Amino acid sequence: MKTIALALATTTLASAPAFAGTYINAEVNNGYYGSEYIGRSVELHVGLDGSKEKFDYYVQGGPALVAVDGVDGTETELSGKLGGTYNISSATSLYGEFAGATNGDFDNSYNLKVGAKYKF
Repeated sequence: MKTIALALATTTLASAPAFAGTYINAEVNNGYYGSEYIGRSVELHVGLDGSKEKFDYYVQGGPALVAVDGVDGTETELSGKLGGTYNISSATSLYGEFAGATNGDFDNSYNLKVGAKYKF
């Protein structure tokens, strides 16, 4: 599964249009259940972003270093995000993001975010 995900991410990044910008994104995500700390994920992504008319987009992926509270060591998983913004006007936009990560011997995890933004 990790090989397929890595091949897909590589193919996606390699086939991006020439006007897209390349970037590196490092992100730390700490997890809590109520006030109890449960773990941390450090994502080290390479990505591409760009724009076409009223649409801004990005795709990024790479390793995620996962440390679960109470468990010795870290696991290296694969994670990625795909998202975009549709700019309705200079003040109003709609956005969405799909993110996923491998999870060792357990089911992969996925997240979907959608929203709207109005600037004053």
